[in-house]
Amino acid sequence: MTAALSQDDFSASRSAPAPRRPIPVGVQILSTILYGAFAITVTVIALDQFWPAGVALAVILGWRGGFVPMGRGEDPAREIIAEIRGLSPEAKQRSSGNASFDAYRNDTLQRLEEEQENFSDFLDRLRDARDQREFDGFMDSRAAAARAARLENA
Repeated sequence: MTAALSQDDFSASRSAPAPRRPIPVGVQILSTILYGAFAITVTVIALDQFWPAGVALAVILGWRGGFVPMGRGEDPAREIIAEIRGLSPEAKQRSSGNASFDAYRNDTLQRLEEEQENFSDFLDRLRDARDQREFDGFMDSRAAAARAARLENA
């Protein structure tokens, strides 16, 4: 069995672009930072080696406005800002529209914060007890060494 493919099959697959997956905000921020580090380094090296090339490179990079990876929409900057705002603490305090759920969520978050604080206090007491035990052991061994030295000298 052979499949007969026509020219229309190939052109149809080429004409429909593959859907673009969104680039995560963290990747976009990291790539922008890395691009900036690369651009500054290359510009400084170019200025050091041959200043007209360095000036031209600085003008080109400055005019271009930096590197922003393209997202899926027409305005990737607005999408990035919207995603970053969604990560902010204020966004977590917004109402869901259901008063009962909001009350439950606030009570649960408050209880978890109290438990976290209690656990942190417990860990502090545990560290203090361990430090005290180690210090007492050190002082006991030091006192025993001093007693042994006094007995030898006597």
